[in-house]
Amino acid sequence: MKIGTYRHRNSCRFCQSSSLVNFIDLGNMPHAGDFLEKKQIGHEKYYPLKVWFCKKCFLVQILDVIPPSALFEDYRYLSSVSLKDHFFNYATEMRLKYLSKGSFVVEIGSNDGVLLAPLSEMGVTVLGVDPSKNVGDIARAKGLDTLTDFFGLESAQRIKEKHGQADAIFANNVLAHIDNMDDVFSGIKVLLKKTGVLVFEVHHLLSLIRENQYDFIYTEHLNYYSVCSLIPFLKKYNLEVFKVKEVAIHSGSIRVYAKFLSNNKHNIDKSVDKIILKEGESKLNKLSTFKRFSVNAEKHKAEFFDFVSRLKFENKKIVGYGASGRANTLLNYCNIDNSILSYIVDESPERFGRYTPGTHIPIVPPEHFRKDNPDYVLILAWNYTKEILKKEKEYIKKGGRFVSIFPKISVQNISYLGLSNLEAGLEKL
Repeated sequence: MKIGTYRHRNSCRFCQSSSLVNFIDLGNMPHAGDFLEKKQIGHEKYYPLKVWFCKKCFLVQILDVIPPSALFEDYRYLSSVSLKDHFFNYATEMRLKYLSKGSFVVEIGSNDGVLLAPLSEMGVTVLGVDPSKNVGDIARAKGLDTLTDFFGLESAQRIKEKHGQADAIFANNVLAHIDNMDDVFSGIKVLLKKTGVLVFEVHHLLSLIRENQYDFIYTEHLNYYSVCSLIPFLKKYNLEVFKVKEVAIHSGSIRVYAKFLSNNKHNIDKSVDKIILKEGESKLNKLSTFKRFSVNAEKHKAEFFDFVSRLKFENKKIVGYGASGRANTLLNYCNIDNSILSYIVDESPERFGRYTPGTHIPIVPPEHFRKDNPDYVLILAWNYTKEILKKEKEYIKKGGRFVSIFPKISVQNISYLGLSNLEAGLEKL
């Protein structure tokens, strides 16, 4: 196991407090997005994966930081593969409520342009900022102006000089990846018009805790957000949250709408108090909540390993569905490798022919799976369970069995409560 280069920070990313407590340690992990070519197998680097709770501002965070260039120069996640409809609806809302023809918008972490493309078609002037050249090239091939860079104060000043200030800034599923949040929000403060809006989506810490989603923890996800932790941080930059929308993607996210304190165009929506109340009821400001989460993760790990080991002992052919970052955390943490899973099905052409980091499981397109007809399929991308089941009805008709993993292990909705119940559950099917 080769330990890669990383930097350990000793203070909170939001409030700079040193009052931090480690509540879960998932061990040394490879970078979850580092899908390997065959020649790279066995040469991947590993990093400590520990999560900390700030007792002062309640931000949940990873303090061991990998250099961003190692994470994002060759990025293998394309938003358009699975989230096209979501971002089209998102773009439509933004155009109707906050933008007009000719408005100028900037998206931080724009990926392959899945949000900017429909906005552009609606008459909005768009600019994407993304550090990954390979996904930026895909966006540019669509005719979308995309800057290959990390967003911060310096890049924001360059954009302002060239294009002027933005009517809106978007940042979707990217703020989790950022170590220097002060640099990013200093850039936002410079680039956003005083009457503009900042809208971003992040995975909601409440969903992670409620549903025991430890698989969402990985090296590139440095921050795990609650609205309660976001509000005081945004205030440092004269920003306030005026609306929050719960969205289903990634098994429980929130879309946060923010504006400058001096902007009177938008009233504070009742959704803000509603989500704060929810977070308070779930005690996201208490260390005991996160210690309990750690215990639940260990319990689930043991049950999951027992389940797949029993199937393997019975000579069943098991494969996975969804070569995602969260799948790599799950498989490495639970010690499930290519001796247990024959392959993983994925729809992204960026991953075909590659292998999962640490566990070295080959990644194949859906066509391979449909010809093969294995005994069991573990739904690793479990946040897309409904979509996967719809696409693979023929496999179920042939007698194949899908296995859900979170929040509890089940075989086609038959709950797995322990080894003694496995045969009974399968008999009912």
